[in-house]
Order: sequence, then structure tokens, then C-alpha cells
Amino acid sequence: MKKLFFLGLLLSAFTTLNAQDAIYQHKGFYLSLGAGPVFGKVTDDVNENGYKYTMDMTGTGAEFDFKIGGAIKENLILHATLVSRTMKGPNVTYSNGNSMKSGDNLNIGEAMFGAGVTYYAMPVNMLFSGTLGLGNFSVIDTENSGNNVSTQRGFSLQLKVGKEWKVSKKWGLGVAFTYGKTSLTNEPSANLTEKMNSNRLGILFNASLN
Repeated sequence: MKKLFFLGLLLSAFTTLNAQDAIYQHKGFYLSLGAGPVFGKVTDDVNENGYKYTMDMTGTGAEFDFKIGGAIKENLILHATLVSRTMKGPNVTYSNGNSMKSGDNLNIGEAMFGAGVTYYAMPVNMLFSGTLGLGNFSVIDTENSGNNVSTQRGFSLQLKVGKEWKVSKKWGLGVAFTYGKTSLTNEPSANLTEKMNSNRLGILFNASLN
């Protein structure tokens, strides 16, 4: 009788685990939203009429991450990705050693659009994501829109790793860490060439519907 009782407990536990695993699988339509602080720098190597100098722009900003797509197999998702990063009032350091703090009205924007994949390692619900696409930079003056400029587009990527906890059958909430890079050459005029690169780390609060 005791053997039957323990066997029943084992079967019940096994059935419960299988049911939980079934609930936690990622299938079908996928939507992911993330937001949080971003850190790092944007480097601008300038060649203006043969005069070369470098500007390093550093500071804290915000990152917004939007992904939409669907599972191509269980726990493997193909998606379009849109990422926006900002840097408000950056510190600017020149190659000659001089540095300055720009006004809070000056924002450095970075945006990318691309395609990527996200894999969920189950049953721990860890996510690993990579996106390749096109990105550009912009300078936004909140006090004078006439000073706003945008660069040409170039190679951009985002890598992302995180952990989510299911709060319902469809929704998961968690935290993720990102690395983002955009690299491009911008030629706004015949006598001005810029090679711009970014290296930035983000911490996102993440929500996914799947």
C-alpha cells in the first residue's frame, strides 16, 4: 500500500512538472518591450578640410527596445527589432585633452532597425538575443529645432541576455542586459567626413507577450 502511495506521489509530481513545462514553452506570436538606463560612449572621428580630431561623448541615457515576431520552433523566435537610445547633456572630450559638459538641451540619439533571433533556455526562462541591422545617430537641440541633424546609416547590432518570470500564461516580466554598437561613416558635405562608433551597455526592465 505504501509503495502504491509513493508511486502515486511520483506520478503526480511528474505530471505537474510536465504541465508547468508545457505552460512555459514559447510558441506563436511574440512581443517584447524593454526600457531602462544605458551607459557608454559615442566616438566621432572628424576630418574637416584635412584637419582631424576626435570627440568622445559619454553619459547616461535611456534605452527602449521593441521586438515583434513569432516562434519558428519551440523557444526560438524570429523578430523585427527597433531600438532607441538617448544621451542627455553628454560630456565631450576632445583628442587634445580638452573636455566640456554640454547643456541639458543637447541630446545625442541613436536608433537601429533590424532583424534578429531570441532563444529561451527552458525551464529557467533565460533569454539570449541577437539583432543585426542599420543604425544612425542624431543631434537634437530641445531649445532650437533648427540645430537638429541626423547622420547617414551604417552597421548596427544589439546583443541581449536576461531572465524572465511568468506572471500569467502569456506574459513574462524580467530584467535584461544589453550591448549595443553602431558604426558608420557620415559625409554631410564634401569637406567634412565623420566616422562614428558607439559602445553602450544597458539594463532593461523587460516584458514579453508569447
